[in-house]
Amino acid sequence: MNLQISGESSESQIMESLRRYLPRSAYMQKALYKLFNLSQGTEDPREDIIKLVLPAMKSHPKTLSVQMAGTACLYNLTRGDVGLKIHPVMLSRCVDLTLSAMENFPNHQQLQKNALLTICSDRILQDVNFDRFRCSRLVMECMCQFDDASMNRMSVAICSILAAKISTEQTTILGAKARYMKKLLTLVDERLINHELDITLRFTLSALWNLTDEAPSTCNVFLTEGGLELFMKLLRLTEGEDTDNHVQVETKILGLLNNIAEVKSLRYKLMREDFIMLIKQMMRGNHIDVSYFAAGILAHLCCDGDAAWRDISGSARYDIMEDLMFVVSNWEQPKSEMVAYRSFSPFFPLLHSTDTPIQLWAVWAIHHVTSKNGERYLTLLDNEGGYDHIVSLMEMPGLNKRVKEICHEIMNKLVEHRGGPKVSGTGGATEVEKMEVGDGDLS
Repeated sequence: MNLQISGESSESQIMESLRRYLPRSAYMQKALYKLFNLSQGTEDPREDIIKLVLPAMKSHPKTLSVQMAGTACLYNLTRGDVGLKIHPVMLSRCVDLTLSAMENFPNHQQLQKNALLTICSDRILQDVNFDRFRCSRLVMECMCQFDDASMNRMSVAICSILAAKISTEQTTILGAKARYMKKLLTLVDERLINHELDITLRFTLSALWNLTDEAPSTCNVFLTEGGLELFMKLLRLTEGEDTDNHVQVETKILGLLNNIAEVKSLRYKLMREDFIMLIKQMMRGNHIDVSYFAAGILAHLCCDGDAAWRDISGSARYDIMEDLMFVVSNWEQPKSEMVAYRSFSPFFPLLHSTDTPIQLWAVWAIHHVTSKNGERYLTLLDNEGGYDHIVSLMEMPGLNKRVKEICHEIMNKLVEHRGGPKVSGTGGATEVEKMEVGDGDLS
C-alpha cells in the first residue's frame, strides 16, 4: 500500500501538507513555518520545494502569516551559492511573489526585511528577469518607511544596481521624487557627520549616480535638496587621502556631478568659484578615475563660453582650459573600466566647440569606450549619428594634431565596424579602455 502522510515531523510530511491543503491558510502557515526551520543551511538546490512554496504564497496574498513564512522560506532556498544552481525562470517567479508580498504589507518591517534579503543577491539582480522598475520603487518605499541600518544597506545596494538596468524614463520617475532623494542624501549626510566611508555610502553614491544619468529633472531635485553642498563637503573630507576606498567615493561623487554638468540648463548652478577650484584640484589628482570625471565637469562648464564665466573671478576660463589640455594630454591608459554610457549625445556639443581642450576631452572619452567595448559603443555611436559629428570635427580648420589623430582612430573603428576600409590620415593614438557609469557589485 502506498501510504502518504501529511504533517509537520519530516520534510516529506511537510511537502505533502503543502500539496494537499493549499486552500487552507492556517495549514499553509504551519507547514511553511516548519519548512523554514528545516531549510536553514540548505546547501543543495531544491526547486521541488520552491514549487510548493510559491503556490502557497500565491493562494493567500493577503494573509500575513503565510507571506511571512513564505518569504523566509524563499530566502533560505535561494540564498548564496544555492541560488547559483537554480534556474533563472524559477528565481524570477520567486522575485515576483516576493514583490507582491512587499506591496501587500508595506508597513510590516520583518516581511520587508525578508524580501530585501532574498532580492539582495548578485545572481538575482544580475541574471534574472523581473520587473526591475517595480522592484526599485518598492525598495525605495521600504527605505523611506524604515530607519534600519541593515535594511538601508540592502536597499541602496539593490537600487544602485537596478537603476543602471532600467530606462532613463523610469529612473527619472524614481529620482524626481523628493522624498526618495531626501532619504538618499540623508544617508550620505549621516556618514559625512560620522566620517564613515562605509559600504552603505558607496552603494548610496552609486544609486544617486545612476539615478541622475540622462535625467535632468532628477539632477535638479538633487541640487534643490542641497546635494551639491553635501557632496562638496564629502570631497573635502576625502581630499588628500589615497586609499582605494577614498578613490571610489570621489569617483562616484564626480560621476554624478558630471551628469549634472551635462545638463545645459543646470550648469549655471555649478558656476561657483569654490566648486570650480575644488574640481580643478581633483582633476590634477593621481588617479585617472577621479581626474577623468573632474575634467569632464570642467569641459562641459567651459563649453558655455566666456559669458558664463564672468562672475568667476579667481578661475578664469582660459586658465582652466590650459589645465584641462595639460591633464588630458598626459593621461596614461587605465587598467580597468571606469564608466558605461547610455548615450553619446552629451558629447556632441563638445565636439562642435572651437576650443581644443574641450574637443580633446570629448574625443578621448569616445575613443576610450569604443576601444574597450567596440561592439556596444561603436553601434551606439553610429546609431546616434556620431560618424557625422566626428567628420564635422575633422573638417574644422586648424584642428589640433592630437585631436585629429584620435578622430582618425575612432573613424577607423567605425568604418571597420561597418565592414568598410580604414580611413587614411595621420595615425595612431594607442588603444585606450572603457569607463562605467555605476557599479553593481554586492561584495
